[in-house]
Amino acid sequence: MARASKAELELRIGEAASMLVQGNGASVVTSHVAETYRLSRRQSRRITAAAYKLLEEDLNEMDLSRPQLTSQLVANLQSAIQKSLVLGKPSAVASNARALIELCGLGSDRKQKQR
Repeated sequence: MARASKAELELRIGEAASMLVQGNGASVVTSHVAETYRLSRRQSRRITAAAYKLLEEDLNEMDLSRPQLTSQLVANLQSAIQKSLVLGKPSAVASNARALIELCGLGSDRKQKQR
């Protein structure tokens, strides 16, 4: 199979970044890229990592306020929890709920309890 051109690679990274923004997890994005473009898992993980880097660069360039970013993260986590419930994935529900609790500062501080 021939190597992808730079333009094709950029399109794949853009598609992966778009999926990440929509709240899809890294494993879902990696699987989608692997299946869609008939790539190895290793190549797909590289594309997913590049998509995360692209999003990070975009966020650094944008002048997002913290409340705006936090509200987007809360919405994405709630969506991920709902999808996990529908798919019957209790471990994904728990990890997303834990992230949401930490983001909102609703949990008790474990470090304080240990002292």
